[in-house]
Order: sequence, then structure tokens, then C-alpha cells
Amino acid sequence: MDEELWGFHLFGANFASDEEAESYAFEQWEPEPPETASDTEYSDWEERNPTWRMADELEFHMDSDFVELPGGLDGVVSQISSPAERADVIAKGASFTHFIMIGTNREAIWHDRRSLSSQVEPVTRLPESTATITYLGKYNC
Repeated sequence: MDEELWGFHLFGANFASDEEAESYAFEQWEPEPPETASDTEYSDWEERNPTWRMADELEFHMDSDFVELPGGLDGVVSQISSPAERADVIAKGASFTHFIMIGTNREAIWHDRRSLSSQVEPVTRLPESTATITYLGKYNC
């Protein structure tokens, strides 16, 4: 496998704009309270932030450093090493406006929120489709 290509989970979605895709795929932060905010106000802000719709829907703790919006289908296909996998993505991806790639490494998805254990364990469950995104598969692995 090419050293520059990374293993990733691929999702397809239909968003009205790139901004909408970004607000779904990445963490969102409210503006930080002013210096005059009370300790309680600041603590409440910390509790509310960040929000991350994709991580909430997938029910994983994730690191946004390993999430990518590659642009269109060509941007995805260019990052796949196998001709058979490229053909698979082209066939599956034609109906989507946006794609989201999440690394398959342990740092990308690091805890399953469905786990009953309070300990962080290796993630064994594959990501799944949600109401917003469709799971297309695991590539370059």
C-alpha cells in the first residue's frame, strides 16, 4: 500500500452547502464567555462545548484531527489505492453531494459511547449509517 494513503471509514451525505457539511462533520464551539463571566457561567459554557453532531449520531468519542471532508467523489477516489475499491466507491457514491472520511487508526475513533464499561477500550464496532450520513465502507485497510 502507498505510504501516503491512509485507512479510513467513508460516509456519503447530502448537504445543502459546504458550510452545512462542516458544521455537521466537525466540532462546534460557542464563543467563549467574557472575562467578566462568573465561574458558574464559564463552567456551564465548558459543559456545553464543544458540540459535535456527527460524533453524537455515530455514538463514538472521536478526534476531529482524523476527520476529513475531501470534496467531491474525485477527492475520495484519489485517496484509494485499490482499483476495485475505487470502482466500489464510484458505484456507491454517485448519489451524494458530500463525503466524510474518518481514519481507522485508534486515535480517530477511540471509545464507543454504547459501551457499558467506564474504561476506554479498543473499539470493536464498525461505524453505521445514521439519519444524516450513509456508511459506505472501510478503505485502504
